[in-house]
Amino acid sequence: MGRVMLLFICSLIFTIVPSGLAHSWSEGSPDWEAFASQYRRLAADEKFDLAERLWNSKYAEMEQYVQTLPDQHKEAWTRLDMYGSTNNLEETRWEEGLLTFLEVTSSDNPYPVITEKLEHFSDRSLSSVPLDDIEKEWNMIRPVVMNFVDKAKVQEADQALQELSIVDSVTGREHFSGKIIELVQVKSQGDWNAFLLTVLFIGGAILVTLLYVGAINYRESSKNRHTMKSSHS
Repeated sequence: MGRVMLLFICSLIFTIVPSGLAHSWSEGSPDWEAFASQYRRLAADEKFDLAERLWNSKYAEMEQYVQTLPDQHKEAWTRLDMYGSTNNLEETRWEEGLLTFLEVTSSDNPYPVITEKLEHFSDRSLSSVPLDDIEKEWNMIRPVVMNFVDKAKVQEADQALQELSIVDSVTGREHFSGKIIELVQVKSQGDWNAFLLTVLFIGGAILVTLLYVGAINYRESSKNRHTMKSSHS
């Protein structure tokens, strides 16, 4: 019986292993991170024709990839794709929202990617970047992070940006930047809480198993001692 309980604990631990690990073993999945890096490099070097050709060559594959995702991610892609659909090359050359979407949704652990994006955006919002550019960047990041962070916190950031659009001030930018950082902090706290719960659950299961095995062994030892005494009497 003790062995059965031990096998149960082992199977429990393997069940809790993140599904993303299995996803990382899947073959043939597109390397969207490499694609995003290549596209950004071409855009940064002002090789816009090559960047556009690269984008167009991969767009059908992007659409196919999106169809494999949950509905909320499909909706985010649609919003980003509509936002970026314009003939003005100066506005579309980065396609940053769609690139961020591909990087985040294809990552085995999307939260470090989101954290990096939000921290960078928070720093830019405190700089001398025009408010119009800040609003555009938020519109490109928001649909992606909405599916991974606390939606109430996203709405607080929306409110802070709306207030900033009325009066662009240093205080207002600091307030908005703080709301962006809160998105990262809330997720980090949630990860820590989930980790503690997992540790407590597994630790409790192991403790119960050890106590059970110990009780079985004690009962068997007592029975053996009783048998030996009976045979000597």
